[in-house]
Amino acid sequence: TIYGIGEDQIRVFVHYQPQFYHFHVHFTRLENEVGCAVERGHLLSDVIQNLEFDEDYYCKRIITYKLKKGSPLQNLIESYSKDEEEAMVDAE
Repeated sequence: TIYGIGEDQIRVFVHYQPQFYHFHVHFTRLENEVGCAVERGHLLSDVIQNLEFDEDYYCKRIITYKLKKGSPLQNLIESYSKDEEEAMVDAE
C-alpha cells in the first residue's frame, strides 16, 4: 500500500472525449465516482487489452460519449449537422 491505499482500491481510467486534448490517465479511489461514468471513462486495463488484441482497435470502433449541452464541441457538431441537413434539402 502507498498512502494507505491498496492497489485493489484504485480505479485507473482514461476519458473519451478528454477534457484536455492530450492522452492522460486518472488514478482514483474506488469510492470516487467523479469522471468515470460509462459514457466517458474507459478502464485503462480494457484499453490495453483492446490494443493487444488489435492495434487498430480504436481506428475501427465507434466510441459513444456524452457531451454537456452548450459545450463548444456539441455546438460544432450541431452546426455541422444542421449544415448537412440543409445541403440535403437543397439537393432534392
